[in-house]
Amino acid sequence: MRKRGRDIPLARLPEAEASAPELRLCEQVGCREAGEYRAPRRRSEESGWYWFCLEHVRDYNKSWDYFQGMSEAEIERFRKDAVIGHRPTWKLGSGPGAAMANGARDPFGFFGEDEADPTPPERQGLSGETLRALAALDLEPGVDLQQIKMRYKQLVKRFHPDANGGDTSVEERFKAINEAYTFLKSNGVG
Repeated sequence: MRKRGRDIPLARLPEAEASAPELRLCEQVGCREAGEYRAPRRRSEESGWYWFCLEHVRDYNKSWDYFQGMSEAEIERFRKDAVIGHRPTWKLGSGPGAAMANGARDPFGFFGEDEADPTPPERQGLSGETLRALAALDLEPGVDLQQIKMRYKQLVKRFHPDANGGDTSVEERFKAINEAYTFLKSNGVG
């Protein structure tokens, strides 16, 4: 090989390293072809596969029935759930976010708090950081420790990164919830 006027020797691999990896054989009895195509063993096992050549995987697929052993009602329920990807659903306004949407609060008083007395009596004596921590947990002043713990558990379940596919905005909310809970717990609020 020539590159920029210089000869560059080609590297040679030993014969053992250069050989192709072993191919798996078709699992059909008596077949000696390469098993390049996978076919499921059972409906319930996602990791169990048969490996066939093209001819035998076609034969297998023609005879295999995903719904074998299921009743008509089970098949219909599966088809209905397949439309939504087998994920849980709920009626509009009744899901996990319904409580927040129906009872939207204004913890900082941006929308219409009384000008004459900007601090309601239950907020008097609380620091701004305490009020922000309560707002991060969607709680009002005057709650007890048990209510704080319950709300914290609800929010952690809803905003945990594993439950939201790694969404970064949800991850930031999760961090704010943890910080607020730690602050309230360490300062004995409630």
